[in-house]
Amino acid sequence: MNDAGSLQNLNDIVVPGPVNWWPPAPGWYVLGAIALIVFVVLAVRQWRRWQGNRYRRQAMLELSAIREKVCSESLQQLPVLLKRAALSAWPREQVAALTGPAWHRFLDKSADTDRFCSGAGNTLDQLAYVGGDEPLPADSELQQALEATEFWLKNHLRQVEAG
Repeated sequence: MNDAGSLQNLNDIVVPGPVNWWPPAPGWYVLGAIALIVFVVLAVRQWRRWQGNRYRRQAMLELSAIREKVCSESLQQLPVLLKRAALSAWPREQVAALTGPAWHRFLDKSADTDRFCSGAGNTLDQLAYVGGDEPLPADSELQQALEATEFWLKNHLRQVEAG
């Protein structure tokens, strides 16, 4: 009965245990390091971009304050606000000396629009010199200037050359 070919001598197949998840293979360490580097680079770029646009956020807050209090003193700050924002984004040599039509062309070119050369720029020029006795421009012109300013603050591109 001790036959080596007997079926009674057979044992069940032993299945190996599940593969452990830890420690991972070296490839996972490399992949994790690459993913971490990519994440850090993207986070730093996003943070720099956010910091670089701080002047826009501040200018938008000032614009909303101007809109809340529509009077000659607050509206006089509109052209000043645009110039300060432009000086924050471009070198002083490129922007500070621009006035009149050259300033309007710069604003239009940097935001890919025609709002300032087609009327809002003239309103801004009038607002810069509004005194106590002088009347404000018409409400439609003021609204057009406010909308053009908001559009420029949101949409201008920094790499455009002045002139």
